[in-house]
Amino acid sequence: MSEKGNPKPMRTMGEDSDASRSIETEVEARSSHYDLIVIGSGQCGSPLAAAFFAKGKRVAVIERDAVGGTCVNYGCTPTKTMVASAEVAYMARRALEFGIEAGEVSVDMRAVVERKRGIVAAARGSSEKKYRHGIDLLRGTGFFTGPKQVRVQLNEDGERDLTADIIVIDTGLSPA
Repeated sequence: MSEKGNPKPMRTMGEDSDASRSIETEVEARSSHYDLIVIGSGQCGSPLAAAFFAKGKRVAVIERDAVGGTCVNYGCTPTKTMVASAEVAYMARRALEFGIEAGEVSVDMRAVVERKRGIVAAARGSSEKKYRHGIDLLRGTGFFTGPKQVRVQLNEDGERDLTADIIVIDTGLSPA
């Protein structure tokens, strides 16, 4: 492995030759260059990454936390799931108004929260599947080091330097 975490290419010449160092540098540079880098995996970046990939482009997504962004993990999906449970309890309490005897209604908050967690986990899993077939998902924090250059501080130690023709910031709730 190189110091940037990329696999080193096989060498066909002597270890110390200029040609072998040149081949290694070229392969390492090529493996770090993308057509598109998306920083964050939220509601905008994930479909954009998928669209670029579908057109044969090389794509990397940098995500420091949970895939799917704020909406899937902390905002829209969990909130709407909790609201739906509240609406069902509300309607069940009004059942007699509709000619339905439902008896006493109670809310099991542990069950409501577990339901919400299951729905969020399923949505996150669906989002993660997009990255299993060719889009590079880097777990870490990305920051600019120059024009069209990003350094990724990997969550599991180490760094990777990347370049791209297009870089999109899709960090949602948190600043880049």
